Amino acid sequence: MTTQVTVQNRTPGINPRALRRSGKVPAVLYGHRGTKSVSLELDMRAVESLMKQVTVNNTVFQLQVERGWSGDVLLREVQRETLRGTPEHLSFFAIAGHGPIDINLPLVFTGESRGVKVDGGVLEKLLTELSVSGSPDEIPEVIEVDVSNLGVGDILYLKDLHLPEGVVVSADPDLVVATVAPSATRRELQVLEAEFPVEPVEVPTQSEDDRK
Repeated sequence: MTTQVTVQNRTPGINPRALRRSGKVPAVLYGHRGTKSVSLELDMRAVESLMKQVTVNNTVFQLQVERGWSGDVLLREVQRETLRGTPEHLSFFAIAGHGPIDINLPLVFTGESRGVKVDGGVLEKLLTELSVSGSPDEIPEVIEVDVSNLGVGDILYLKDLHLPEGVVVSADPDLVVATVAPSATRRELQVLEAEFPVEPVEVPTQSEDDRK
């Protein structure tokens, strides 16, 4: 289900502090008409609900300005009060008609690694989010990463990921996404074996006279 939020045009000249005291949060929408921005306001309850459903610079959702513009947007920035962390100002960016957009997508790891399931290793996720560029219609909500074939010691690089057509990544292709490391117990045994190699012990055999 697509997230939707309704906002109101902000009264010209109103003090943002007075707006917050009345239980509302100031906001701004830009990008929907070139460089022109629109001052908005919305209830704190709407802000709290929105923050539970979307992530900054990640989730595309629908914004409805009462008796005005409606379209898909990104939440670009949230300014918070220093001590309590309460949202004080929101910035929305309209994405329609702007060509490729930059967005951060979460990585969702799927499957059970062979190195974990069979050899008791530990899956280490070194990258959990990826910055991509592409058309809003082509960018998925998440990027799925299949780790089923990873064995102990195997490394999954950024260049190994299967990205949707039209989605571009500018990061280093040799960036490590995930690896399967030996379990702590196995690593300790390997260290001990390297430091104290076990030498074969020769057991003397008894002669015929000794056995008599």
